[in-house]
Parts: sequence; structure tokens; C-alpha cells
Amino acid sequence: MVRTGMRILFLVGAVLVGACGPPPRSGTATDLAAGDAGSNAAVADTSPTTPGTTARPKPAAPTGLLTTAQARRYMVDLVNADRASMGLAPVVLDEGPPTIAGQAHADDMAKNGYLGHWGTDGSVPEQRHSEAGGSDMVLENASCFVDEATRVLDPQARIDPKNVEKAESMFFNEEPPHDGHRRNILNPRHKRVGIGIAQPVATQTEIPVPCFTQEFVDPYGTYAPVPKQLRVGDTLHVEGTMLAPASVGGVGLARIDPPRALSVKEANTSKRRAYPVPTPTSLYWPPGYKTPIPVQVNGQKFSIDVPVNDGAGMYELSVWARFPGSKDPVMVGLRTIQVK
Repeated sequence: MVRTGMRILFLVGAVLVGACGPPPRSGTATDLAAGDAGSNAAVADTSPTTPGTTARPKPAAPTGLLTTAQARRYMVDLVNADRASMGLAPVVLDEGPPTIAGQAHADDMAKNGYLGHWGTDGSVPEQRHSEAGGSDMVLENASCFVDEATRVLDPQARIDPKNVEKAESMFFNEEPPHDGHRRNILNPRHKRVGIGIAQPVATQTEIPVPCFTQEFVDPYGTYAPVPKQLRVGDTLHVEGTMLAPASVGGVGLARIDPPRALSVKEANTSKRRAYPVPTPTSLYWPPGYKTPIPVQVNGQKFSIDVPVNDGAGMYELSVWARFPGSKDPVMVGLRTIQVK
């Protein structure tokens, strides 16, 4: 929103997660579903377990401008009102890795005037979350302007609550098939969310408008630390404990090219606004399934040693869980490791 002839286009972008079919039983075919044929990705498990609509008023709008901390809490209140309207449990604000990662990305978008899920440093959501200390699965919603103008951020920003409401409304009121943000908000397995908010300094020609990120995470396990860097040919030790109602599913590895810096113009392209989480190229299942290396399971605990031998790049380590009433395993952990 501007005072002179400048124009800011306020848009939104969502992360998609690759679908995975059930692990093959020993001796059966090894086909895995790859998701939507058009995007090679699909939003996984985002239908409410108990469909239905519950009338619930939005929280009372705050009076006056909000600090960033207050705006974060207000956005979570709005998210939870929208979740409650579909009979879903609330999520809790997580000011640790999800907010740290989300804030870094909101800052980058607002400073450079772009919208996308790749940072100008080439980072992707799970990489930012992992580098901030996170280990759970993360799915990102983002909104920002896209005029590619450089701005200075206001470290003491005061946020108009109407802008918080507008962003959440844009996310939640999407209609199929372009409703990735809405489905992300309504994922019944989400428990926590991080919120990033970045607002430029007001100038004589511009009324400041904030950029937002929502980083939904699924904390269904605790995992032993893994190295931040490895070499090709190393063995990666993975272990953890699943938390009820989740039970051990499997472990996956995907290799993607190492991040490279992007120009603002490239980061702002439409193809950067729907990010497909890479599908694992190697999947490891518990004993009894056809698998290159079995995941060792002892109750809710699991462990496995896997080779890192697909060449240099960035590897994505995923942990998969099973839930009561769900046929297919669900990705609940996702971390990145640089491999030289």
C-alpha cells in the first residue's frame, strides 16, 4: 500500500509435500506414489479426521498497532479460529526453530520485494528450519509483495492488525484447486506453528506493508542429532523415538543440488511459489517389508545406518510415521545435510 504512483502486488505461495505410498511387503512390487502428475507433488494428509464445520467467531480485533510479538500471537489466534471452524484442534506458537526460520525468510522477501519459497541464498524451507535447529516436518505459507524493490526493514515495526487479518484471510479463503495454504492451515496433524513478520520502514512515498510466513510443524518424534556435513561414502546414523499416536514408519533420503544464490528476479518467478518437498530416492522400512536396509525397531524407538553415496549435494533426511486409521506413512521429520 503506497502513497504515490508505486504499486505493490501482495501475493501468497505455499509448500507442497511429495506423497508416498505404503511400503511394499517383502516380495511385492516396489512402486511408490509420486503425487500429482502435473507438479510431481501433492499435499499429504490434509483432510480433517472428523470433517465438519463449527461456527466460531473470529477473535476480537486488537485496538491500535501491534508489536511483532503481538502480531505473531494474533495471527496464531486467527489460524486457530479457522481451524476450529472445521472442528480441528489448535496449534501452539513455537518461537524456536519454526519462527527463527520463518522470520529469516520474511526478512529476505520484504527487503528484496519478492515472493517465493527459495531464499535469495538458494535456501528452501526445510533447510532454513533445519539450520535453525529444527528436526520436525515443516510446511510453509508465505505472502509478500513482488515489485522487486529494495527496502530497509523496521526493527521496531508496528503492525496494523488489519494486515494480519488480510494475510490469514487470503490463505484460508482459497478455493480448489489453488488452495494449498488453506489445506496447510487445516492439516489435522499440525501441532505447532512459527510466524515470521517483516515490515519495511515507512517513507514519504510508501505506507509500510508487512510480509508474512507461517511455518507449520509436526512434532511426533524426538531424534538424535545428525552431522551438518558429511562426505560422499560416509555412513549416516539415524535414530529416534516416535511419540504417540505415531508409530515407526521408515526413513528416507533424497539428494538435491546444493543451494545456489538466486537473483531477486529469479526468486520472484511464479515457479518459485509452489515448492515441492523432494521425494526420497532411497526409502528404508522395518523388517517384513522389501527394503535395501531394514530399520531396526524396538517399540517406539528406531535406528538405522544408511550410506551416503549418491554424490555431492544437499541430502534431505526424512522420518516417516504411521498413524491410526491412516493407510500410508506420513513424513513427520525432515532435516538437511550438506555432503561434499
